[in-house]
Amino acid sequence: MNNYMDVLITTSSTLDGAKIKQYFGIVSAHVVAGTNVFSDFTAGLSDFFGGRSATYADQISRIKAQALTDLKYEAIELGANAVISVSIDVDEVSGGGKSMFMITAYGTAVTLDRVYIENSEDTKTDLVTGNVVADVIEKRILIEQHKSAPLEMTNDEWCRLLELEVPEMGDFIEWEMISSGLKEERLFAYAASIDFDDSVALGYQLFEKASKESELRTIQKVINKMVLVDYHRSISLLKSKSDSLTHKKTVLNTIIKPKRLYSSDDINTLNDLIGTVEASFPTIAVFRKKKGLLGKEKELWECMCSQKENDVDDSFCKSCGRDKQGFKAEETTPKKAIKYLSMIKETLKETLPNQ
Repeated sequence: MNNYMDVLITTSSTLDGAKIKQYFGIVSAHVVAGTNVFSDFTAGLSDFFGGRSATYADQISRIKAQALTDLKYEAIELGANAVISVSIDVDEVSGGGKSMFMITAYGTAVTLDRVYIENSEDTKTDLVTGNVVADVIEKRILIEQHKSAPLEMTNDEWCRLLELEVPEMGDFIEWEMISSGLKEERLFAYAASIDFDDSVALGYQLFEKASKESELRTIQKVINKMVLVDYHRSISLLKSKSDSLTHKKTVLNTIIKPKRLYSSDDINTLNDLIGTVEASFPTIAVFRKKKGLLGKEKELWECMCSQKENDVDDSFCKSCGRDKQGFKAEETTPKKAIKYLSMIKETLKETLPNQ
C-alpha cells in the first residue's frame, strides 16, 4: 500500500465487521501553522462580540486535515492500512503579537482484514478542492521567491511557509543559519511541519554545515526532541568531521537517544556505529617525561588546554577538568555512548523475531 487514501482513520478502537490482524503500535503526526495579524484581529473581535471565529475555525480545520494525512503516511511506513483510537490535541502558542497552532494527531496503527478495506472503496473520491490547488500554486511562488535570492522572511511569510509544508525550503534554513544565526524555534517548527524523512535529512544537512557550538546545540536539541536520530548519517558525520571534536561530541549526544523505529537491519548498523565511535576519539593528550629534583623521571600529560603538569595517573586535567580524550566528567564520553548502543543492540537481538 502506498496511497494514503487507502488508510482508514477512526476514533474508535474497533470497527464493525473488521478483524484486526496485526498491531504496529502508536503513530503520531505534528503540524505547525501560524495566523497573521489580520486573523488574530478578526478572531479577537469575534471573541469580544461573541460568536465563532471563522478564520480560526478554517485554520484549525485545515491543519487538522493535514495532521490526519500525515498520520496515514506514518501508518503506510509501518505497513498498516488503518489507524484506530485516533485523538487530536490542539495547542496555541502566542507571543510577540503572533499566534501559532500546533496540532498533534496520534493513534494505533493496525492491519485490518483486507475484505473490510475492499468493502470501503466506495468512500473514496477523485475530487480535489480549490484550496489544495491554491496552496500548490502559492508553494511554487514561495519557492521561486526565496530559493533564487534568500531574503529575511517576515513573520507572516514564515507562518505561511509552515502551513504549506515546503521541504525545498531547507536551503533557506541553512542560509539563515549562516547569515544571521540559527533560530531554535524556527528550526523546530519547520522540521515539525514537513515530512519525517525530510526533517531527518534537514537536521543532518545542518549538522554538516554548522560551524558554531551554539548552532550544534540547537540542532542536537531538535534532533533529540523530534526523535530524528539516524545511525547511517551519524556514522558519516563522525568520519567527515574527524578533525572537529565539537561536532563529534554533539553526534554522541544524539545517538544516546532512542530512534523512532528499529528493525533487524539496525543490529549490523549498530556494530558499524560502535566501531566508528571507537575509532573517532583517540587520545589527544600529549605524554612527556620530566626530571625531578633527584634526577628521577616523572611521567606527565599535557591537556588540550595546554596544562602541562598533569600526572600520568590523573584522570582529568587539573586546569580545565577534561580527560585525555578531551571530555569533562559530565559529558557523554565515547565509553558511555558505546555502552548505551551495545545495550540497544542486545535488546534488539532479544526482542526482534528471527534473531
